[in-house]
Amino acid sequence: MKILCLHGRGSNNDIFQLQTAAFRSELNDFAFEYVQGTVPHTEGNWSLYTAAFPDTPLYGYYNPLQPASVTQAEDDLLQLIEQEGPFDGVLAYSGGTALAAQIIIRDSQKNAFSLPDERPFRFAIFINGVTPLKVIPAQEVKGESLDQSNDSSLAMEEVSNLLLRDSATRVRKKRSEYDTYDPAAIKQDIASLESRVTLDGRPCLSNGIEAITRYHADLDGVLIDIPTLHVRCLEEVDEDHGLNLTKLCESELVTEYFHKNGEDFPRGHTEMKRIAQLIRGTAERA
Repeated sequence: MKILCLHGRGSNNDIFQLQTAAFRSELNDFAFEYVQGTVPHTEGNWSLYTAAFPDTPLYGYYNPLQPASVTQAEDDLLQLIEQEGPFDGVLAYSGGTALAAQIIIRDSQKNAFSLPDERPFRFAIFINGVTPLKVIPAQEVKGESLDQSNDSSLAMEEVSNLLLRDSATRVRKKRSEYDTYDPAAIKQDIASLESRVTLDGRPCLSNGIEAITRYHADLDGVLIDIPTLHVRCLEEVDEDHGLNLTKLCESELVTEYFHKNGEDFPRGHTEMKRIAQLIRGTAERA
């Protein structure tokens, strides 16, 4: 059983290997292959695990403020899957879940009649799943620019809160030579985008050529029809931290497990053992 592993935003392969070590030890007949992001991450010390690796650079898979970066990450991962695969499943955490879901959705929409063994993955494990992003051409965006009183400005507010929040400005205890936090550059990226609304009514951020928005089950329906395991914190109030991704998946093929660690990674011997069991069960259903 060959599994592709995608770490969270602001992480790296070393951290993700540590996070998954406990349940991987229960799955010694599985092979886990880790793919590290290449976009330097801007945030500081927010997690138990990032604190354990103060000297290593942190990465994401794309810049969420640049449509071309999102599309390039999808292209690169699909090429890697073609070259290094086949993979039976994907194991992804936080920001990595969005990219994994984007790959699954993109392939399904392009190859609607492909057989299970022709798809990138036969099953997916999403830990603290994030709603996947969708890059669309400017023609699918309403022409008028929207002012800050409009509901669509929530998209701009959201990215500002995410990328300029306190944890983003917090320097890790032992600052790495790779730490590249630059709030001015982030603000410049944000300023290059406008809050708009897509033709089907969802908030988006547009640079005039392309726009970034999110998939949403209320508008898109079910887009992922392979067995999925969703490990998430039920106490999360933001639906984009797990619930929306779950709704994009075929309900009859969904398994859920809830932990108590918020946005951080689940942990504890009993919990990790149970997650290993659920991963095996999801793989067996594929």
